Amino acid sequence: MKKILFTLLMGLGVINTAAAFAGDAAAGKAKSSTCSACHGANGISAVPLYPNLAGQPAAYLAKQLAAFKNGDRKDMMMAPMAAGLSDQDMADLAAHFASLPRTPAAADSGASASAAPAAAGDVKIVGNFPGQAKAAACTACHGADGNSLITMYPKLAGQNADYLAKQIHDFKDGSRKDPVMAPMVAALSEQDITDLSEYFAAQKATAGNGKANDEGQKLYFGGDAERGITACIACHGVNGKGMGKAAFPGVGNQNVEYLTTQLEKFRSGERANDNSKIMRDIAARLTDADIASLTQFMSSLK
Repeated sequence: MKKILFTLLMGLGVINTAAAFAGDAAAGKAKSSTCSACHGANGISAVPLYPNLAGQPAAYLAKQLAAFKNGDRKDMMMAPMAAGLSDQDMADLAAHFASLPRTPAAADSGASASAAPAAAGDVKIVGNFPGQAKAAACTACHGADGNSLITMYPKLAGQNADYLAKQIHDFKDGSRKDPVMAPMVAALSEQDITDLSEYFAAQKATAGNGKANDEGQKLYFGGDAERGITACIACHGVNGKGMGKAAFPGVGNQNVEYLTTQLEKFRSGERANDNSKIMRDIAARLTDADIASLTQFMSSLK
C-alpha cells in the first residue's frame, strides 16, 4: 500500500528532491536578498507582474524552483536565478517565504513609495532601437524604458552608452561581480551589448527619490581637501550627467538606495571595476554620514 501511495504522489509531482529536504526558514531569509527585488522583502511583490510568495505552501515553492532549474518550467528570468541553487537552498527559501504572512502591514511590505509600479501608459519608449527587443530580459529589474521600479536597482535610462557597455563587459568577464547579472549577460554578443547600451542611453530618466542636501552639495562640488576627497563634479558633471566618452556614469536621477549601495561597495572593495581605483580611493575616505548626504544630493540632480 505504501509503495502504491508513494507512486501516486510521485506521479502527481507532490514529492520532489528539493521538497524532500527539511527547510530552514532562518537560513532561507539570509539567502532571499536576490528574490526580494522582484518578490518583495516580505514576499509581497510591489510589481503586479510578479507573484507574491508569502504564505505559499513550502512544498509548492520548492517544486517550482526545481522546475525552473531543470527546465520543466520555462522563464528567462527565473532560470538563471534558480540555476545555482542547491536542493537545500530551495528548501530553505521555500520555508522562509512560506513562513511569511500573506498580507503584511503596508509599512512592512518592503516596497518604498517610490517603487510603486507605473501604469503601463506611463512608460515612454524613445526611438526605435534594435536593443528594445533584446531588453525584454532586463525589464524585470530595470523597467521597460530603463527606469527601474525597484530602488535598489539602477536606472539605465539616460545613462552614458559607453559606461553601460563597460559595465556589461565587466559583469561578463567577472571584473564586476553580481550573482544576478553574471548569468544574464553571459550569452550577449558584442552587437547585443552595443544595441542594449544605445537603447537605454536614448531613454529619458525619471526623477530620483533624493532631496536637496547642503552637506552633500558641498562635498559634490568642493570635495574635502583635508581628507583627500576629490569633488564629485570632476567626473560626474555639474548636473550629475557624467562624462560619456570617459565612461564616467551619470549619478543624477538615480535612487538613493542604489547610490548608497554602490558607494558602500566601493568603500569596502567589494566593487572594484573602477578605473585606476578612483572610486575606491575616494569612497574609503567617506563616512556613513558623508554617503547619506551625498546620495541624497546626487539623486536630486536632474
